[in-house]
Amino acid sequence: MDVIFLLSRQTISSMIEQLDELNSLIEKSILDSFGLGDKIESIMPSKTLLRVQRYKAPPNGDYLNGLDAHTDKLLSAILCADQVFGLEVQTKDGQWHKLSPSPNSFIFIVGDPLMAWSNGRLHSAKHRVMMKGHEERFSLAAFPAPVEGTVIRPQKELVDEEHPQFYKEFDYMDFLKFSLSKDGMAIDALATYKLL
Repeated sequence: MDVIFLLSRQTISSMIEQLDELNSLIEKSILDSFGLGDKIESIMPSKTLLRVQRYKAPPNGDYLNGLDAHTDKLLSAILCADQVFGLEVQTKDGQWHKLSPSPNSFIFIVGDPLMAWSNGRLHSAKHRVMMKGHEERFSLAAFPAPVEGTVIRPQKELVDEEHPQFYKEFDYMDFLKFSLSKDGMAIDALATYKLL
């Protein structure tokens, strides 16, 4: 039993390391795209949460909701799924589109804190999982979570006359607690931080 646990721990540790490297490359690309690559090292301090999700096959192969529509409350997400598709993303016009990634690809999803950090230039897409057919679906997600004490604020370089400040600064843990509360789940929690 101890040997199995150690092997599993080594595998998980290796996976997190590789996903952290991928996330660092994506962050560097984001910083470079905004001309911030020479000014700051990373978007914000974070710790990686790793989650394995199992979605059961619906009875009789019906079309069923596997995960409700939502935006991510962590900085971002890197998803890797098996070949049982089900992830859908909502476009700005309200249409849902099923994603069919290639077998060796990852999906990067912007979370609400990253949307606020970018002054709304990066969009936190609403997504869900809809299951159909007779197979279970498994996915692995790495979520960079801002560390406690992190204040989310739009970057001053991303605020100008053409792009006025869209969000006020906020404490990440306060935002997370509110977004997980009954009141926060009933609305778009990030909208409460918009400037009028």
